[in-house]
Amino acid sequence: MKYNVLIVDDELDIRLSMGGLLEDEGFNVKTAESGQQALDMIAEEVPDIVLLDIWMEGMDGLETLGKIKRKNPNIPVVMISGHGTVETAVQATQKGAYDFIEKPPQADRLILTIDRAVRDSKLVQENLILRSQQGQVQDLLGSSSQIASVRHMIKQVSKGESRVMISGESGTGKEVVARLIHQNSLRATDPFFVLNPAAISENTFDLTLYSMLENAGKGTLYLDEVGDLSLNMQAKLLKFLQESVIENPETGARREVNLRIISSTSHDLQELIKNKQFRADLFYRLNVVPIVMPSLKDRTVDIPPLVNNFLTLLAADKENKTALTPAAMAVLTSYSWPGNVRQLKNLIEWLIIMHPGKAIDVDMLPADLTLPESNGEITDLNAVKTLPLRQAREVFEKSYLTDQLKRFNGNISRTADFVGMERSALHRKLKTLGVNLKSDGEED
Repeated sequence: MKYNVLIVDDELDIRLSMGGLLEDEGFNVKTAESGQQALDMIAEEVPDIVLLDIWMEGMDGLETLGKIKRKNPNIPVVMISGHGTVETAVQATQKGAYDFIEKPPQADRLILTIDRAVRDSKLVQENLILRSQQGQVQDLLGSSSQIASVRHMIKQVSKGESRVMISGESGTGKEVVARLIHQNSLRATDPFFVLNPAAISENTFDLTLYSMLENAGKGTLYLDEVGDLSLNMQAKLLKFLQESVIENPETGARREVNLRIISSTSHDLQELIKNKQFRADLFYRLNVVPIVMPSLKDRTVDIPPLVNNFLTLLAADKENKTALTPAAMAVLTSYSWPGNVRQLKNLIEWLIIMHPGKAIDVDMLPADLTLPESNGEITDLNAVKTLPLRQAREVFEKSYLTDQLKRFNGNISRTADFVGMERSALHRKLKTLGVNLKSDGEED
């Protein structure tokens, strides 16, 4: 493969001779006579590699190298100079140069260095992308007992071959769990296939399944939202599970496939079975190992780490990230999240787009987050902000501590540990705020 090469040198003869050599070898060559011209050209089109002279008038090679690496850290830069010293080479390497070649460069060494530099750079980028993708899958974030239970189940079932059924509300992370099971299984190096019934019709079910699996050896097939399968599609799926065979819809040729099946649903399949909308025999074949994903409202302790993870993951500028104030985080923690983790992630992405690099306060949040259902008390945070500070603080503290008590089923000790207060101090605070401890299940 030949690459796009940018030669940066203030000597015309060098640009012509080196450029001619590389063009003869099939490389696409562009040249710049100064560091600033090179930066302007890179801003318009990023080359695969830069060959950069160190000694140039005006902006020298080391300064140009630093500016290139700050804006495009993944571009490999090879420094070229007729006056090379060990000290200069060390400086260039510290600033991110890939290699250092003396003028006039030997053709064979130059071509070999270019090829090696570009290949190494692409490999690093691929590894970063892979690590990023794996990080999204590996991080089932949270310290709640519910999510710890899911992690334990993943660990237990990953090394086996049993079929797994993941149930839970939409947006709770069922596909994340499926991918984690595959990633930690003996099939991790094999493909992970996703079949979504909502995206196909009855007439194309056979063809879709065959097209997906015709070249598959082993791997994992994730059946997303099996409750959406029509009865006809359920019958076809059941036959496939029984025989582990796919059939070419055009030729009738059959071949065996060796797949592990993981399925998910946000429906109550038992209710669908009662209503004759889902086959019981298919359910029992799929539901060998059930895993239940908790809704986000039932594990609100996990919201802060999820928020911080999304802020990092989705940030366009890693050095100037959007953040949330404690008050805004408290609003997010008390919200019911009908769309679960997916809704939370979408919100964080929206906040980053609308308020890049800023500290998000309550008034920057969407109105539906700050207008929870009222039980006769002031819960509208915009209304709270119109109160005197002492009264506003009491309203917030009462709402916050009441929610924490409910989360821990009225257990004062566990609530005190979570909010960071002594048990006796929390007890006094609750009485001062008028929280009915008996109705909240106060322990003896």
